[in-house]
Amino acid sequence: MNSFLDNEIREKLASYLVGKISLEEFEDWFVSASWNVDQSKNQLAINMVYEIELWLSEYSDDFRSEDELKKLLRPLVENYEVKSEVDLGLEFASTAQQNWWSISPVSFDILHSKIS
Repeated sequence: MNSFLDNEIREKLASYLVGKISLEEFEDWFVSASWNVDQSKNQLAINMVYEIELWLSEYSDDFRSEDELKKLLRPLVENYEVKSEVDLGLEFASTAQQNWWSISPVSFDILHSKIS
């Protein structure tokens, strides 16, 4: 399972939300991309898949309109944190209103330097 599935889901969701692809196209991609997500080690993707599956189910059962579905999906694209798998003390968060970086002090040793 792709360790970056959560990012792929966000990209496809964004394409749907801005009208680049239809809901049906998103669902077709989503079903195949999220198959066996439980076997991944990407807890964020697992949580997203379950949440999206619930909302899609509610939409298909006529408990929600497509506009309501879009309102639920939009925060998954607009509000999220990106953390590296290798902890370098870098953190990034994005919202519709702002972006911010938090960089912890990191020390580097120069192993080889070539000065001309």
